[in-house]
Amino acid sequence: MARARCRLAPLAACLGVSAAAGCAVASSGQPAAPAGHSASTAASPPAAHPASPSPPPSPSTSSSAGSSPTGVNVAAFDALARREASAWPNSPLGKIWKNGLVVPLDDDLSSGPSGGFPSAEAKEAFGNGNLVFTGPPPSGAPAGIVTWPDGSRMRVPVLSEAQAFNVLKNNTGGRCPSCVTAPLAVTAAKPATMRVPTSRGTASVPAWSFTLRGVSTPVIQAALPPGSYVTQYSFHAPTEQLGPLGKGFVAASEATPSADGRTLTLTLAGSSCDPLRGKLESTWGGLVAEVGGMVVVGGWTHNAHPNAPCVTDLMGRTVTVQLAKPLGDRVILDAATGWPTPAVPVLGMPAPK
Repeated sequence: MARARCRLAPLAACLGVSAAAGCAVASSGQPAAPAGHSASTAASPPAAHPASPSPPPSPSTSSSAGSSPTGVNVAAFDALARREASAWPNSPLGKIWKNGLVVPLDDDLSSGPSGGFPSAEAKEAFGNGNLVFTGPPPSGAPAGIVTWPDGSRMRVPVLSEAQAFNVLKNNTGGRCPSCVTAPLAVTAAKPATMRVPTSRGTASVPAWSFTLRGVSTPVIQAALPPGSYVTQYSFHAPTEQLGPLGKGFVAASEATPSADGRTLTLTLAGSSCDPLRGKLESTWGGLVAEVGGMVVVGGWTHNAHPNAPCVTDLMGRTVTVQLAKPLGDRVILDAATGWPTPAVPVLGMPAPK
């Protein structure tokens, strides 16, 4: 139940497309073009559902490396972005994104011991929920308050110690059906709080801290009962038609804003092909469209020699895109799904210059 883990669900989900646009800007990872080469500009088709009362400007494209996107229809990206930006606020998830308690996954509500387990046997016992409470009844209970960095608060009901302990025993994140383990004693429980990623930023939520015999640091379980929160992936993402975007289009599985909010670092989904002869010939770049209260992102990849022998890998490719104004509280949507893109630390290969 380690806190650090690979978010494969969003990565797999982003093999499609969607966007919100007024200005679709493409940032390229291709080698620099000769001096004087300008980025292409495409006219946007009329939006089926205008995203704002005033029509957005025609989309434009630009390249940080001086070349245009390859194999992707930027005008189609812009049109898709407008549709998604218009649809998002009235979607079931969009309606609660900014005022509800939305967490990515149930696993985000549990935190294993920060100091690790003393043995593989203890780790396996914990993962299998082979726990026995041997301590005294706890005194007190967590305060039923969720707090966000901006100071906003929400009152929630809380689980009792016994209920939270039952959730801990029935976790599904580290099961080893073939492992035979001895029970792991839980010697104490006390009220606590824990930090949990949410759609509104990292929140402090009520929790229980459990002490395990022989384990140097406690296990933390959020005291949030079902119904007090929702998970993002319990909703069905919209189905987008990505064909018009071109074969080069790929989703942006992650987006990380800069400190000033004017730059997004995108991790592009999908595998790339690096030729065996050692020269990196795959190129990629980012796409961004800003419409009203939304920012829609995507990307493109291109292999100049698709039939050459190569090695494929699943490492994310990163690229930066510039925003016309600071991100602020605008929602970042992945054009491939029409859903928010996780804002997480970027782990990937930077675009070649």
